[in-house]
Amino acid sequence: MDNQTKGECSVAAENKILRFFPQRLRGDWERCGLDFGQIQEIRLRVNQPVKVFCGRERTLPFRYGEREMEEVFRYLCHDSVYAYEEERKQGYIMVEGGHRIGITGELTTAENGRFIAKYIRYMNIRLAHEQKEIAGRIIKYLYHARERTPLNTLIISPPGVGKTTLLRDTIRLLSNGTSEHQGCNVGVIDERGEIAGAYRGSAMLDCGERTDVITGGDKQQGISILVRTFAPRVIAIDEIGRSADAEAILHAGVSGCRILATVHGESVEDIRNKTEMEKLLHLGLIERFIVLSMNEQMDRYFEIYDREGNRLCGRSLLRAPA
Repeated sequence: MDNQTKGECSVAAENKILRFFPQRLRGDWERCGLDFGQIQEIRLRVNQPVKVFCGRERTLPFRYGEREMEEVFRYLCHDSVYAYEEERKQGYIMVEGGHRIGITGELTTAENGRFIAKYIRYMNIRLAHEQKEIAGRIIKYLYHARERTPLNTLIISPPGVGKTTLLRDTIRLLSNGTSEHQGCNVGVIDERGEIAGAYRGSAMLDCGERTDVITGGDKQQGISILVRTFAPRVIAIDEIGRSADAEAILHAGVSGCRILATVHGESVEDIRNKTEMEKLLHLGLIERFIVLSMNEQMDRYFEIYDREGNRLCGRSLLRAPA
């Protein structure tokens, strides 16, 4: 990447960050000297210093009071707070570009025993990062050698290591196809809008040309819709967290779809101890395991295992092929 391209990327990253804040609050960000392209999270806490995470936590020399927090929130909602009411009941809002903003503070009771934040005093801005081709060195392991069809695959990763980013690029390659494998229809169940960066139902991030995305709802509803009406070859799901999620995946498998999913964990052995994963693993549905890890320098690595736990690919750097 030449200096001009690097400069353009830096400006684009800065502009992306600045768009989260009203004009009058952007000066502090312009003067803070951050590498905006490395920012993964921005934590705002009323009357406390702003903190960002870019591989490590950094404390910025400014803070927001109640007035500024309210101003930021209303700005993110385009001054139409009630238009985001359903999302607020889930504790977050999605903004253009696929970025998710966790919100909390004083809660008040909503209908059906749910709660909604009345006074927003804490925000966690999680930035969606699109990295194409990082699955390029992995994708060949995710096909049946003879039948050349996709295999049921589970991505295992601790929080913040990049499992959703890898999931998105894997979806893209399965959908578009590669020089060795034909593209196929992929159905994505994007409950929180993080995979496709969905905004008002439209994917903002590249998930491929043969991909259909369902935003909102839950995994069981999404799988039922996809199986009945879209005939996907692969169904992709982020974060198996409940036994009901595993049951939904079993339904997809019985329906003839291949599965691509993620789960929080440190290793294959770690997830074998998770109750919600017990049935899936006992039935041998998962044929490939991709395990992600990260060191203190923010270098990300992957390992690949087969159904029996045999290592197919040793610890390798997660990056686009040279």
